[in-house]
Amino acid sequence: MTEWDVKKLRILRTLRDRGTVTATAEALLMTPSAVSQQLTNLAKQLGVDLLEAQGRRVRLTDAAHLVLRHAEAVFAQLERAEAELTVYLRGEAGEVRVAAFSTAVPALVVPAVRLLRSEE
Repeated sequence: MTEWDVKKLRILRTLRDRGTVTATAEALLMTPSAVSQQLTNLAKQLGVDLLEAQGRRVRLTDAAHLVLRHAEAVFAQLERAEAELTVYLRGEAGEVRVAAFSTAVPALVVPAVRLLRSEE
């Protein structure tokens, strides 16, 4: 099974969005050489050519576009997980379980839940 490297996939996505290795390097605070090396390693890991030379520029191959189509779903899921984790770490999310006798619910639990909701 192929090992997918999210960092390298982000570099590939940035190259697609920025258009050049130099612009990608600047956006990611890397050297152009490091960007090229990471993309070469990703291509080897995946077993496909990701870039085609066009003079001094590069163009993403069809395989690169295919990889990015699937990687976008991964990026979106990771962003949702990060947002959810941030909310959780702030104590703004979680589950509260309440057990009570049915006679206590109207008198105790309902007012407590109202109070919690009013503090949101």
